[in-house]
Parts: sequence; C-alpha cells; structure tokens
Amino acid sequence: MSDEFTMLIDGTMVVGQEGQTVMQVARDNDIKIPSLCDSPHLAAFGSCRMCIVEVDGMRGTPSSCTTPASSGMQVATTTDRLWDLRRGLTELYVSEHPLDCLTCTANGDCELQDVASEVGLREIRYDNTPSCEGMPIDESNPFFSFDPSKCIVCSRCIRACDDIQATHALSIDGRGFFSRIIAGADELFMDSDCVSCGACVNECPVAALEDTVERKYGKPDSYVRTTCAFCGVGCQFDAGVKGGKLVSMIPVAESPVNQGHSCVKGRFASAYVHHKDRLTTPLVRDSIEDEFREASWDEVYALISSKWKDLISTQGPDSLGIITSSRSTNELNYLGAKLMRAVVGTNNVDNCARVCHSATVKGMMTVFGAGAGTNSLGDIDQTDLLLVSGCNPVHGHPVTGSRIIRARKRGMGMIVADPKRTELAKMADIHLQLRPGTNVALYQGLAHIILRENMQASDEWMSTRTENLEPFKEMIKLMTPELCSELTTIPIETLESAAKLYASVDAAMSVHGLGMTEHSHGSEGVMALSSLALLTGNVGRVGTGINPLRGQNNVQGSCDMGALPNVYTNYQSADDLQVRQKFANAWNVEVPTKLGMTYPAMLESVSEGGLKSLYMIGSDIAHTDPNNLQVIEALSNLELLIVQDIFFCESAKLAHIVLPAASFLESDGTYTNGERRIQRIRKAIDAPGQAKQDWIIVKELAEAMGHPIAFSEDSSDVWDELAALTPNFVGISYDRLEDIEAIQWPAPTPEHPGTPVMHQDQFSRGLGHFVAPEFSEPNETASDDYPFILITGRNLYHYNAATQTRRSGLVEFRGTDYLEIHPEDAEKLGIEDNAEIWISSPRNKIKMLAKHNDEVRIGNLFTTFHFPELGINTVISSSSDGYTRCPEYKVQAVAISAV
Repeated sequence: MSDEFTMLIDGTMVVGQEGQTVMQVARDNDIKIPSLCDSPHLAAFGSCRMCIVEVDGMRGTPSSCTTPASSGMQVATTTDRLWDLRRGLTELYVSEHPLDCLTCTANGDCELQDVASEVGLREIRYDNTPSCEGMPIDESNPFFSFDPSKCIVCSRCIRACDDIQATHALSIDGRGFFSRIIAGADELFMDSDCVSCGACVNECPVAALEDTVERKYGKPDSYVRTTCAFCGVGCQFDAGVKGGKLVSMIPVAESPVNQGHSCVKGRFASAYVHHKDRLTTPLVRDSIEDEFREASWDEVYALISSKWKDLISTQGPDSLGIITSSRSTNELNYLGAKLMRAVVGTNNVDNCARVCHSATVKGMMTVFGAGAGTNSLGDIDQTDLLLVSGCNPVHGHPVTGSRIIRARKRGMGMIVADPKRTELAKMADIHLQLRPGTNVALYQGLAHIILRENMQASDEWMSTRTENLEPFKEMIKLMTPELCSELTTIPIETLESAAKLYASVDAAMSVHGLGMTEHSHGSEGVMALSSLALLTGNVGRVGTGINPLRGQNNVQGSCDMGALPNVYTNYQSADDLQVRQKFANAWNVEVPTKLGMTYPAMLESVSEGGLKSLYMIGSDIAHTDPNNLQVIEALSNLELLIVQDIFFCESAKLAHIVLPAASFLESDGTYTNGERRIQRIRKAIDAPGQAKQDWIIVKELAEAMGHPIAFSEDSSDVWDELAALTPNFVGISYDRLEDIEAIQWPAPTPEHPGTPVMHQDQFSRGLGHFVAPEFSEPNETASDDYPFILITGRNLYHYNAATQTRRSGLVEFRGTDYLEIHPEDAEKLGIEDNAEIWISSPRNKIKMLAKHNDEVRIGNLFTTFHFPELGINTVISSSSDGYTRCPEYKVQAVAISAV
C-alpha cells in the first residue's frame, strides 16, 4: 500500500501506516511497550509516561503513544535507561495504591500489577498512603462500584466517557497528588449524568471501577461470543460464564457494529436470565377461569395437536394463526412460518414487526423494491450529513446514538425531524419540530424547495436510475413552503434552510424510527422520505441511503424469514405460483394459496368466529398493543391460546397453555440486525428447568402433529434449509458467520462478500420509483374534548414491554412510566411537577405521574409504555396505517386533568 512505510523497533524492521504513532506501530507488530494510560480504543493521551522510548535523532524520552511514527525511524524500547525510568514511575504509582493485591478482585488482571512485574519493582521507598485513603467506595450504581483509593488517575475512564459514549459525565478534580476522578459535580455516580454504559469500567486498568457481579462471583471461567438481544443495533458481546452463571457481558472491540462499546442494557441487564420469575415448566388449564397446573412436554404437545387437528377438521386451517417473535432467532421465525404453512395449511403468519416497522417495509419496497436498510451503521462515520427522522437513538439505540454524537463532534452536519426536542435535536444544525402526523407534508415540502432551486440529482441519474419523475413533480408542486409550514407548523425559513442543506452536501444519510412509521399514514411517510433521497441521488453510495433503526433485536430477521402472511423468505411473494411451488416441493406438501391475515385482522376475526387458536411466541400483545382492552377481550375469547415466553407475561395470564422458552444466552441460532447483518448467537448457559429453545419447541410440536419440519438438533441445518430456498441467502452459512464481520445480505453465492451498500448499480425493483402520496391528516386529531396529542416511545433504561428490564437493576433508574408535559401546558391546567393526573380517551381513563419537560412540544404529551400496571395502551386507539395495519401510536388524542 502507498501509505505504508518501514522503521526499526529494537533492531527489528517493522511496517507502519501513515498517521500511526510509535505505540500503534509496535502494537500492530506484536511488540509490547508498557503503558497504563494508553488504550487501543482511545486517542493518545500521554499522561502516565510509562511508554517512553528512545528515538535516534530525538532528545529525551518521548512517550510512544503520542510520537508520530515515520519512515526510517529507529526506536529503542528496552534500554536500561528506559527500564530505570519506568521503574521509578511505577514506584510512584504503587506508593499511592493499596497493597491488597491478594484480596483484590483484579488480582491477576491488573495492569498496574503487570507493569510492576515487568519493570522489576521490588521495593517501595515512599510512604504507601493513598491520597484518597478514607474516601468511601461509591456503590450507588447497581451495576458497578468506584473505589477512589485504587484509582491511578490515568484518565481512561474520562476519555471513554467523552470519546466513546460522548456523555462527558466524568472529570478530574484537584492537582498533583490530590488529583482524583469525580462524577458530575463531585457527586455519586447515580446522581450524575452517567448513563451506566460501562465504557469506564471496560477501560479501568485497576480495580477502581468494578463490575458488581464480577466483584461478587469472580472472573469468568470462559467466554462465549454472542449477539445482544435488546434493540436492533446488533452489538456483539463475549458472555463471561462462571459455574454455569452469567457474570459479565464484555463488548467486542473488533465488532464493526459496536466497536467495543455497549449501552447499559446490553452490558448489565442480561442478568434477567437468572431471575426467579423465569418459566421453567409447561403450564396448562382447561379454561382461563381455572388455575394453571404443571404438565410435561409430552402432555402439552398432545393437548395442542389434538385441539389443532380438531379445529382444522371442523373449522378449517384458517381458524389457526401464529405470531412469531422479533426477539427470537431467524431459525425460530422460519420454522414458525413453516409450521403454519406446511403442517396446519394456513398463511395466518405474522410477527410483532407488524406494529413497528411494517410501514418501513411497505414504503421502501414501493420506492426501491426492498424494504431493508440500504447502508451500514459505519456509514455514519463517513457521511457529510445525517437526517434523523422520528427517532431518539440516544434512548432507543444508544450505541448508534453515541456514534452519531461522535460524528457530530467531528463536524458531520445534522438535521433532526421530531416533535420533541431530543438530545440530538439540541445539537443539530436544524431542528424540524413538526406537528405529529405531518411527515408526508414535511418531506414533500423539502422536495418542492429542492426542485424549485434546481438542486436535485443530475439528469443522468434521473434518466438511468429512476422513473415516474414527472408525475412526482406535479404532485410536489402542490406542497408549497407556505402550505408545508401551515401543516407542519415549521417556519418557512427553517424549511428552506433544511432543504438546501440536505441537497447541498455530497452524501446525506437518513436514519428513521417509529416516529416515521407508527402513523395512520406511516407507509406514505416512508415513501416521501425515500423519494427525497432518490431525488437527490442519496441512495446506493457509502454515507447515503434510508436506514431504519429497528426496535427489537431481530425485527429485520423475523420479516426476512417469511413470518408474514403474504411472503415467504426474503419477501418472495406468496401470490407467486413459482414461489409456492418451490416451497411446496422442498417441504413435500401442498402449501396454502389463500393469503393469510395480519395479526390485528386475526384478533378482529375472533368475534366473528374466525380465529379459534393463536400461538404467540415471545410477543406480549396484551401489554404492548393499542386499544389494549379490546385485544385482551379477543385473546380471552379464543378456544386455545398458547403463549411461549421466558416469563409469565401479561398475555400468559389469558393463555390456556404456557410454554417455557430459553433465553438468547441459552440458545443457538442467528439474528439479523438493522443493517442486514446476519450474526450468530451461541449457547453460553443452560436453560432453567425444562425450558427449551424456541425453535426446538416448534420442531417438536410439528412432530406431535405428525409432520416433522426439522430433522436434527442443530440450528445450522435449519439455516441451511432456508438459505437454499432464498436467492439472497444462498451464499451465507454458519461457517461464514464465524467471521466477526459476519455477512450482510444479499450474498447470492458462497464467494460473494455480502452487501454493505444496497442499490449501487441497480435498484431491487430495477428503477427507483418516485412516489408522492397526497397528504392526509392523521386519523386521530385533537378536539375540544381531547385537546392534547399523546406520543408514546421508549426510555434508555427499559426495552419494549420491559418484561426483561423490569427484572434487572434498571428499575433503580426508572421504576415507572411518567407523562411528560410542557410546563406552559401544565401551568394552564394547574398540574404540578410529579403530580398525579388522569389521562383519558374514548377507550379508557388511567392515573399516572406527570413530569414537566420543556423538550415536549406545546400541545403534545409524551410517555413510555414499559409498565403494564399503568395501562397506557388501554388509552390508545386501534387507528392504523392503511397499507400495513401498523398502529398510530405517535398521534393519539387525549385529555388530561389533575387528580
């Protein structure tokens, strides 16, 4: 490579790269230079002076971590002079450090201990009195502790907080011997801005910052690499196990997804796997009025198969349905769909992506021909501008949120479109604080300005890569800046600035969340956003594209696996005779020809005598779905409800049979993250009691029905079967997924490297198709009786239904849901901060606590839905997207009053 050069280190010729320091060159060539403040994950700092070297032609002993390497440089790292200096430095460090190595939990894994041994330190000539002696250990955080007496003030924790997490919660107080690390304004970690991501714990070279579980149980005996089971970022972790118990989750530095970083949930909240509430044995009852009793697997399989066969013969196969899981593996989702289609004979297959990103699939499929994210998360590091629409990744996708903030700090432009003034909105170039439900108007208004200013992509792009431009222009003409401003409430000058900024950069990338999709016109909103990218040529290149941030760990994969009523794997149409015949031949059955129902339609059909039995896997719709009382009524009227989960969730309370499932740490398989990256999960611990892996339960149930659908106990065989039936997956195998990069589909051959950027030469549908749907007001609008618009979303410290996170130390950070209201609205209604209020709609009326928050738009309210006892989803309506049935969670008309 042209930027390579050679140099000598300790007489050995080594190769370096332009821009590297001496320390980096040495590390890359397996030459160890002692250090305490240096870390391969952090920028050079040069404070500990332990990594000093001698360089020919240079005076003194410069630190290797801050000295640029260059061609022909001759460096010595092991002279007697250097060892003497390092020994003296180490003596000073140790003189301020407790000498309790034998009882310290870091014994054998302490960098100060290692350096002391390496430099040959044998005696301490100074008083061994730590400057922080007597200061209490900060144990306020449930996940880690801080012992200031052991801190060597290397500043790695501060730099990790600043440069990786980008929270800036830590700093140094004092000077010289009295320097010390403090959180916030010298307060407890729990009272500071710390978000408990664990980056500081990861970097601490001694035992000043310690993982609480590791401190209690000791270092792991073994590590198993796996993928996080919370949001759709897909962070890689090494699960540390000791005596069959999970004791740590260490983020993987080599992962292109998280690069050694994590959020509080991924790092610390997986301890729920050992919670006492775990389901451990099958439960059955004849009626939902009865008490559950324990049963064997053979008994429950026999009960299910008998009831299902009876329903199929008397009511037809469409009286059965399944909701598979965006929390479980690809293998489970494929077999769940196969169970219904090949064994039962129905297309009544759906998954919980229905209520989050189904509108993304429809919208992007219409414009591009594929409903998956176009680019990689790493493109955030390279784009010129990021358009953040309807999402708050700092809370919902924290590792990506940190990546965005780091990119912003390096100079990336940013536009945020969100009714709420989020953390990212505060640091954006432009905040488009739109009225909820006006996404279509916003993006068509921006397109109008771009076309008016002649800032669209080249004529060549338009003629060779797109279609339907002229009809699109005609529709866009109608959405003038004046009309767009009137509809969205965004000032015209702000709209003008945003459009010109987006169109003026070479590469503009878009990320969006449920604030784009969970609307009555969510699909149209995604179409408008995708058409805006198409208009400016911001698709098919690094640093561009439309990239949905998936809310659950396998939302992408559950849809990719054909767990939908209208498609087989990777969106092969169930309407297509050739597709049906291919699967029929592979499965050796006649597959159903009638399109299935979405699961909202399944629930609605219960009252009409349609659906009689529902099999729910890893979904808790009795808690998470809108118009919750209606959902509960439908579930209560089923003849057979089967709930498969790791905990006794809200839906399980309405079930006839409850099946205990294994968690992700007790399972093998694959997840697909939001950038189409298929990654392995690997079994690290045993499941409790009789709990089994999700896909194994489905496999055994099919056998009980007399029609086997999987023929080994190895999940890789399930993958091989589905990949062989799916052109975009043919080149992907478990062997290839052993690589830390994994594979981003499509990968149509074993030699194909995968696809980090889609649509580079051609769109999946051929030409990109411009769409300009006519703007319509949301189904839910404010009125005199219900004057506020409620938006629901997530909080950093919980995940979706919070079935897992409520059973972890995260409840110490947030123990309930709150209703956020702008102080001006609260003053008008006489609602004090932290006061109890009523929130009501035509569906229900509930109590909760109100918190003043000026980040909320006046006239809007915001809350989360993590705690089922409050019943926030009983207030929400069934209004949904006309194309996909994705609920309108983001625009709900409500009234509030003080209790």
